[in-house]
Amino acid sequence: MDSDRSDSSVDRQSSFAERMASDFDTTLLRNLAWLCIENDGQLSRICDGRAVISEAANLRQHNQGEDIEYLAQLEEIEATLDWLARQRALELVAQACADCLTDGEAWESNTDPDEERIDAAQAEARRW
Repeated sequence: MDSDRSDSSVDRQSSFAERMASDFDTTLLRNLAWLCIENDGQLSRICDGRAVISEAANLRQHNQGEDIEYLAQLEEIEATLDWLARQRALELVAQACADCLTDGEAWESNTDPDEERIDAAQAEARRW
């Protein structure tokens, strides 16, 4: 992760990786999903944007109160970016499943070349 990123942005991306990867039973697919989400530059930037907007909204609210002009718009942008981040994370899970189907043997051979584990991960990827 980039050291210039805010903690809230890094935490948001990591939470997507942890939650979505934990949906899988097979270690191979869980690891693929986690890596795809955790290392995606596009998702990083979306989470970064959400963090900046959230900070701007919080600062505006703190300095000028709840009813200040444009606060609702900032909060709407934050919610839109959060939705977009989730959509991107889902795209990455789909990519992880596709990678598992096409390259599962190569990934699994790095740790444990057990054919049954590869088959189980690929079956789970197909179901997803």
